[in-house]
Amino acid sequence: MELECLPGLVPTVLVTLGANEAVYGEHGIMLFKDPPVGVSRKTVQGGGLLQTLERTTVGGIPFFLTEFTGPGHVGMSRDGTGEVRILELAPNQTIDVAEGSLLCADARIRYGMEYVKGTHRPGRMSGLWLDRLTGPGKVAVHGYGNILSMTLAPREMIHVDMGGMLWKDGSVEAKTVNLPFGGGLLGKLEAYEVLELIGPGQIAIQSIDPKSHHF
Repeated sequence: MELECLPGLVPTVLVTLGANEAVYGEHGIMLFKDPPVGVSRKTVQGGGLLQTLERTTVGGIPFFLTEFTGPGHVGMSRDGTGEVRILELAPNQTIDVAEGSLLCADARIRYGMEYVKGTHRPGRMSGLWLDRLTGPGKVAVHGYGNILSMTLAPREMIHVDMGGMLWKDGSVEAKTVNLPFGGGLLGKLEAYEVLELIGPGQIAIQSIDPKSHHF
């Protein structure tokens, strides 16, 4: 199986599948495929009915994924300007990808979900769903705008906009915190919710929040 990035204002991933090789991705992001490529449903497991409803209505995690089986080619793209990165995961290597960013993953990669609990400030949506992917295999990720990557040392910390994180190593701890705007009650009421990431491990940041911008 090969993944190739076709660059452009809205980039595309071209997947080349051998016989019986397969990839999966979210429903609705396929641009084209060769007729011999089979299509089937890959059900997302875990969490029960209530968590399924929460992640599909409040979050951006789909109820099911679409699996494509070769031989042949498949083209996949998202509705947004940006960049695509192709990552190769070693056996048992885990990354967490922000909701709405996964283009496709090798069918050998185990799929799961992680939820970063929000600060639950009154009147505001809070929290973040992540696709949890465990190798071995290749993954294609779409970042809105530009992609910045960095490596955090053990206990090194960085604050990231809630829509800014693209992916992180499974070893990187993530939690939400409120940053007050100044002191006093007004500063607390106007606090800014951000994602706090603590190393060790690699992280990638996208320069545009896909939830707050139109393309």
